[in-house]
Amino acid sequence: MKLSTSVDVTKEPFHLNHEKSSRKQYWEIYHAHSCMEFLYVYEGVGRVEVNKRWYTIEPGSLLIFQPFQLHRIQIQGPFVRSILMFDPYRLDTALRAFSGIRTWFNTLWKHALTRHVIPQQQHLAKFYEHLHGKISRVSMHKQQEEFVLCLISMLQQLEPFESEICEAPKEKMKLSSNHTAGQITEWIEKHYKDKFDLQRMSEDLHLSTFYLSHVFRQSTGRTITEFIISRRLREACLLLETTSKSASYIAQEVGFQNVSYFSRVFKNILGTTPKSYRMQV
Repeated sequence: MKLSTSVDVTKEPFHLNHEKSSRKQYWEIYHAHSCMEFLYVYEGVGRVEVNKRWYTIEPGSLLIFQPFQLHRIQIQGPFVRSILMFDPYRLDTALRAFSGIRTWFNTLWKHALTRHVIPQQQHLAKFYEHLHGKISRVSMHKQQEEFVLCLISMLQQLEPFESEICEAPKEKMKLSSNHTAGQITEWIEKHYKDKFDLQRMSEDLHLSTFYLSHVFRQSTGRTITEFIISRRLREACLLLETTSKSASYIAQEVGFQNVSYFSRVFKNILGTTPKSYRMQV
């Protein structure tokens, strides 16, 4: 399983990774972000899992992920995509003068979605191309303005699909479960380096340990412990890629009890040792 780092929306509220390419025969990632993500596929065939449901991915697909929403993407063959990630709170503030678009965006952001992949959206490629061209030529301050203008246009293009991808407001149970899973993921983001204590999480979130474990498994198909290990490994990969720190130091830094356990888990999940991983990047 491939793990990746998330964009820090506190430092970069809008981020575009344009035409990112992977030429491997098989590509997989399983993670969540603290931001919204609109991912457009130029090339690649596969599937994505969200809330224990699988969707087909093909060229022209637009993938929509809400904050802290776990998703697993599997692609056979080359994969070329553009990834637009942004802080929903920052966009919501920018949309105050556009009541209709703001209401639609809040539905996408906060309500349970029945579909996370919209096929045959080839026309959206021009939005990513236009945005990429604009932000490469303007100042940082102007870049945020260009992001907002592009997102307004994209939201207008997506609005006709509202009835297909959003559940009716009365569907509150699933929305509540997704919200709780998001709270859990956010808590993990703050505490994953510490020794995990489910009781402490329960006290911090004011929810029972049984409910936390049940809802997270129901919403994501994974246990809380599995996600914490994934988060620790994601940070370990980043440190292996960007620093010369020893495996022993990194193991302690990301929350593993000792380097032997860290190396064993790393090999079991990523299929290679920390040393070999560092040599490959």
